[in-house]
Amino acid sequence: MSTGMRPLKNLCEVAVIGGGLAGLAAACHAARLGRLVTLFEGTGMYGGLVATIDQVDGLPTPGKFSGQDLAIHMLEEARKTGVQIIETAITQLTLGDRLALIDQENKTHHPDSVIIASGSALRKLGVPNEAEFAGRGVSRCATCDGGFFRNQDVVVVGGGDAALQEALVLAKTSRRVIMVCRSKLKAKRDYIEKIAARENVSFIWDSEVSAILGEDGVTGVRLHNVKDGATTDIDCAGLFPFIGSMPNSEFVPAALLSPTGQIKTGPDFATADPRVFAVGAVRAGYGGNVVQAMAEGVGAAAAAARVVAN
Repeated sequence: MSTGMRPLKNLCEVAVIGGGLAGLAAACHAARLGRLVTLFEGTGMYGGLVATIDQVDGLPTPGKFSGQDLAIHMLEEARKTGVQIIETAITQLTLGDRLALIDQENKTHHPDSVIIASGSALRKLGVPNEAEFAGRGVSRCATCDGGFFRNQDVVVVGGGDAALQEALVLAKTSRRVIMVCRSKLKAKRDYIEKIAARENVSFIWDSEVSAILGEDGVTGVRLHNVKDGATTDIDCAGLFPFIGSMPNSEFVPAALLSPTGQIKTGPDFATADPRVFAVGAVRAGYGGNVVQAMAEGVGAAAAAARVVAN
């Protein structure tokens, strides 16, 4: 008769990297399917970039939710379903006979399958003083910081959904919102119509920020017209850049990435390695919709759970 102990079950059958809405949806669903799930979140910013949104559109539920409300609700659900949450970032994913994740504490984890939901980071303007003026006039969250610019002029850079959402929040409290756009608006019609109805929002077209003006904080911006090369200085107390985003994929092996750094996926959100999945803003082909991010998380969770079962 054998006295050997049965090997312990892998405590991290499905690893989810990133605590945004896609990652939280994936973690909850995989746990409900009976898998042992570990969620890694390095920034402590659950919900990802959507946590900064004043009102989330497109949810098939009554009532209005802020991004933060939604993130908190989903985090509570994840805890209830038994998801283990580790507040550390993943610095390296290694493929091989066994998958290996190395975290910021230099600990190694060996999940059976991985769902990468690390999202994206807002693209920087790339001008001097941008980092120095963060929190001193430069902000990327109108809901958090809009109140500091009550009855003052602010500049929002960008013409996509995120830029217009921020401008709509700022227009409620700021004296004037000046939108600086390199090209025509790429936002949803709904946002464009709402912005058009705000009398205190104006546009400067074909322009980009070439310098941030001020000493201890922002007092204005220098604009460069991309068509005629003209330079203009605009006075403002706050600057909100929303010029797109970059995928958070530095830890992902190059074999899984597109030339732009996004993760390539096929059916079921699987990557070139059938044990590794990618969802949300880190994935090539993601549509940018919150409901889509959550649906992708659920779809990948089902596929990742099947990998464990095999």
